[in-house]
Amino acid sequence: MRYEEGEYMDLVWDGTPDAYYIKGHVSHEEGIAILIEEDKIQEDAKTWDGAPVGRAVQKYGRWSMEPREDGNGHVLKEYKTPGRGRFKITAFGVGIFAKEPK
Repeated sequence: MRYEEGEYMDLVWDGTPDAYYIKGHVSHEEGIAILIEEDKIQEDAKTWDGAPVGRAVQKYGRWSMEPREDGNGHVLKEYKTPGRGRFKITAFGVGIFAKEPK
């Protein structure tokens, strides 16, 4: 799974997503524009299926392998600080995981 800076990271969820991720650190406005372009949120309400989308949070991510019923799968782990094997991500929480705008 390779994503370019500023690209929406299309992850597979069991059920509804807890967050949307963009590769790299982008501003809230840039991220919202990317999510609208990817048809993940509605332009007028800034929501996903009625659930609020939170403020952009700059973090770091790392791919990890975890066992699943159908074999091993890649899982995106979140971190607050940079480190070995970590890359910049911007997270937008959805629903109860949404951060309030400042």
